[in-house]
Amino acid sequence: IENEHWWFAARQSILWEFIRKQLKTPVGSRLLDVGCGTGAVLDMLSKQFDVFGQDVSAQAVAFCRERGLKNVFCGPVDRVVPRDKPFDLATTFDVLEHIDDDVGTLKQIHGLLREEGKVLITVPAFPLLWGPHDVVTHHKRRYVKSTLRSVVEAASFEVEYMTYFNFFLLPVAIVRRTVAKVVGGDTGADLEMPPRALNAVLRAVFESEKWLLPAVKFPLGLSLLCVGRKLTPIR
Repeated sequence: IENEHWWFAARQSILWEFIRKQLKTPVGSRLLDVGCGTGAVLDMLSKQFDVFGQDVSAQAVAFCRERGLKNVFCGPVDRVVPRDKPFDLATTFDVLEHIDDDVGTLKQIHGLLREEGKVLITVPAFPLLWGPHDVVTHHKRRYVKSTLRSVVEAASFEVEYMTYFNFFLLPVAIVRRTVAKVVGGDTGADLEMPPRALNAVLRAVFESEKWLLPAVKFPLGLSLLCVGRKLTPIR
């Protein structure tokens, strides 16, 4: 459902605009998507870039290959990704929150980038929003700006840009998750397709943020977006 569910579809659109227009990534650049999942984002990026993907899930990698994506590798990023040529940009979208050693993973990504290459990160924001969705999706943490910055800098990246996003739907999420904590709820509900009309409205609201980033840095949001530039040597 990645291409239809409001959250996945809107996020893809936002990231596509950001990579092309804010990062000004040249067509044909060499990109690595770490934790590429079933490949929806990787497939989108493949339209203009030389893409490679990595995931620890064999099932996810199989989905990627069904999409026709060839340069996808299963296993730890530091062991399976080719090192014959450095990458211009690495992306890791909603991945770090699943990993015990988030700093170590970013250090592994650091070693795969060219000099002054960049990493683009998204993670869920605010520990206060922790709820059943985080449990069912095996999250280990949620971040705020200061904690994400410390992780990125500890891996020898300079933070070039950081903002919260998914700002407009934050009040809805707060109410929904507060109710779920009080009365209990289906831990998998956030992963289901809502009715078509509601899905369209939620997608339009979230997707509208692509026209505002990066001119607007949102003070709050359900997620965080960060751009880090590689520093050498690694600390």
